[in-house]
Amino acid sequence: MKILTNIIYGMLLSLICTASATAAWYQASASSRVINGNIAQARQAAIEEAVKQTLLFSGASITSSQQVTNGLLTQDMFMVRSSGVVNEIELLDETIHKGELSVTVRADIFADTRQCYASDYKKAITVLPLQIRHNEHAKIGGLYQLGMVLGEQIYQKMTSHSQNVEVRDFYQNPILDTQENKKDQVSSNQAPVILQQIARQTDSQLVISGELVDLSIGSTSNKLTQWLSNETAERFFEMRLYLHDALTGERLQQFDYFAQTMWEFDLKQRVDLTSRRFWYSAYGQIIQQSVAKAVAEIDGSLACVSAKARIIDVDAHQVRFNLGRNNNVQAGDIFTILHQASFVDKNGISRPHFIVSRHQIEVTQVYGQSAIAVSQNKELLANIQAGDVVRPFSVMD
Repeated sequence: MKILTNIIYGMLLSLICTASATAAWYQASASSRVINGNIAQARQAAIEEAVKQTLLFSGASITSSQQVTNGLLTQDMFMVRSSGVVNEIELLDETIHKGELSVTVRADIFADTRQCYASDYKKAITVLPLQIRHNEHAKIGGLYQLGMVLGEQIYQKMTSHSQNVEVRDFYQNPILDTQENKKDQVSSNQAPVILQQIARQTDSQLVISGELVDLSIGSTSNKLTQWLSNETAERFFEMRLYLHDALTGERLQQFDYFAQTMWEFDLKQRVDLTSRRFWYSAYGQIIQQSVAKAVAEIDGSLACVSAKARIIDVDAHQVRFNLGRNNNVQAGDIFTILHQASFVDKNGISRPHFIVSRHQIEVTQVYGQSAIAVSQNKELLANIQAGDVVRPFSVMD
């Protein structure tokens, strides 16, 4: 989906103002390409994007999709992440020009202005290529490289649109296989080790992996007829993404996306995944919509996750860690040093945990992706070593 968004910056009307929350009107415009004359689909995509932009600009982010009927948002309240709600939405304008449907919406957003302390620093994240669960699904159209292409799209969109993460790398070594029941699958015991290896190689706190669960063609009873007659068929798209804490190897969250539409291409021909024809097709559009939604939801889910970094070098009185200017670290910032450890629970499962040290460090030099910090009280940083972890100082430390 090609979306052009023009934020009409500004607060139009303030209705409520308290110490902790405010309500205001925000206005935004967005457009979406009309595919195969499907105006309703283009309208839905444009309105959802415009509403999302008003929420993001207000300091909130969407936690659930809007319901759209005939171009009108039918829900009168949407929950948003920062304890806010959308009280009212108005569709101000809709135009179609040269195959682009444009809308302008105005939303009354009541959003909590209290910020997450954790959101002050952008978390370092790496994206992996997606795996295809059933390779036979990719045969029609020759979509064998779609997982690699979508991994790179997620990487690019997070790089340009994310508010809460700094994307460090698109890590193309396919060493973390998310598929089930596959002979060469990485075992559950190996996965944490591999994630920690990726974290070290890419200087990342978080890793996104995923799989394309379903790329199949519908109506299996007449698939042969479709093949012989060049008829179009319905095709499914199901994508599952995983968010990992690469420092501990734990899986934090799973995100699932499902859509279906007509496959507009000859069932016997390979398609070019680099062509505009594919991405402007109905199937290409639902893929792009799913990717855009995933990027927004993953980014929003990390708003209040604390940033952590690995110590990569230690001297007697100072350390260097792998967060820097790109992550909003500044000279004078205070961090706490943590020792990474593990324990075995009553079921015999090894669990990661962190031991808070007595050391607080103050940043003195900042670089793009790293920073140097010294002990606040000038004492020796005893028992601190490369591989230990730092996090922003909290009054709880």
